[in-house]
Amino acid sequence: MNIQNDFLRLTKSDPLVLKISALTDFLWPSFVRETSPQVKYLADHFHIDKLSRFGSELFEFLYCGGEVNPVVGLEEIELYFRAKQDGENPGLPKGYKPENALWHKILNDVALSPVYTSMAQRCVGDHFNAGNNAVCIINELSDVMQEMVETSSAVAQAMAEKAEELSETRKAFMEAMKAGQTEKAAELKQKGKELGDQIESVLENAHAENKADIDQSIQEADRKAQEIESAMQSLAAGDQKGVGLKLDDLEAKRELAKRLKKNKRLMAFAKRLGALRKAWTSRKRAKKHSSSYSDIVGAKMSDQITKAFPSEIALAGTPEGRALFALKYAQKTLLTKDYEADTKQLDRGPVVIYVDISGSMAGESELWSKAIAHVVADECVKGNRLVQIHLFDTTIDQSITLDPKASNGVDLFNFILQWFTQGGTSFNEVLKHAYSRAEFDTKADMLIITDGDCEVEDRIVRTFTNFKNENAIDVRAFCIGKKSSSLARFCDEVQLVDIHADHHSADLLQAALS
Repeated sequence: MNIQNDFLRLTKSDPLVLKISALTDFLWPSFVRETSPQVKYLADHFHIDKLSRFGSELFEFLYCGGEVNPVVGLEEIELYFRAKQDGENPGLPKGYKPENALWHKILNDVALSPVYTSMAQRCVGDHFNAGNNAVCIINELSDVMQEMVETSSAVAQAMAEKAEELSETRKAFMEAMKAGQTEKAAELKQKGKELGDQIESVLENAHAENKADIDQSIQEADRKAQEIESAMQSLAAGDQKGVGLKLDDLEAKRELAKRLKKNKRLMAFAKRLGALRKAWTSRKRAKKHSSSYSDIVGAKMSDQITKAFPSEIALAGTPEGRALFALKYAQKTLLTKDYEADTKQLDRGPVVIYVDISGSMAGESELWSKAIAHVVADECVKGNRLVQIHLFDTTIDQSITLDPKASNGVDLFNFILQWFTQGGTSFNEVLKHAYSRAEFDTKADMLIITDGDCEVEDRIVRTFTNFKNENAIDVRAFCIGKKSSSLARFCDEVQLVDIHADHHSADLLQAALS
């Protein structure tokens, strides 16, 4: 069995199921050239060109949402197969080739799959998603087709030798007709019909026997395509300012998709980032509207119903009071609460994050710390706050500064990819770095993420404490697994973090930055 991995080809071969539109003729080659997708196939039994052709037809079907030009009408081919199942002997539909029976049925399986509706919603008019889903389906189907061929020599022959023989018979028939050899042409026509019936019967039976596996492979392809798409969305900046990657063009999407497929660590990080960002956003939305304020300092006239005193709202509860309430609202004379804005919200300094990368942080703690650093950085950059991230074990050798006025996505992405755990833990190095190398501005928030504990020198703690007080720096530590007693000597607050409770983690970090 000659099983090969090869790149999809750009081929002008005859249609299998669909006639390709001029748009797909332009878009599919572009996708294939830039992405260079590889697929597994059985070189002994069908050419890579045929699989490539089916890939382009799948792309057409997904990109156009089923609004396609089939070789044989979908309803016509359905009636043909149904008649055969009923024991009838229908004539071949115009344009139909028996050796393509399996491809017709597989495309029909895609259209009838329970995941097709959601797949189509993602793929219609989307160059990258249509191509990515088509390639995922081909790769999953190749395993099913391999199983068909390995377990049945009849299927192997129908897909290879007999299909080739039928093609040659068809050519010989056309030549005989052209030469006026009617008797020979009649013999060839009968031979072709018998051969076509044999091939079609074998392929129909193979499809029926493997229908469950084909359906499962389509659903698995959908899952993998969604996994890649979701990971890309987690890493992307979207339309907002932030530190996500800019995926504004097809080339950037293709490049990231290739890296996600090849790099399991990157895929794991993207999944963790997506979950944590979702929790962060939901907790942020759940906060009360008045969370940016501290104390009520008096009353004022306005039309802000959310800040109106209860006595004003009560007016709208009676028929007599509604007119008065409407008048006061229109004239902005509702009696509302006057809050004192939290001064920290109005004048906030940079955020400096120290992340423990000692050996004990390997695994889930490493993933969580990368994801939370990315989420915090994204939030702060959107809030026009400069962000520094410093990685520490027994030294501090890796750092990045994210300027809210600059595009930081690629730099942070590469920084996270190069971030590996190793060595021990030294809080002394963190403190010395903070007061001598980190270039703190006043009113900064300093966050320390660690799972360890270690001794700190009194002299260094005193120096850091003076530095912290002079610059009005707020220092918060987040401990994974257990609290560090030594952190309490120089931090304003030490919190225990459960890296599996994303909503709680989001609450703690948001409180530290508020």
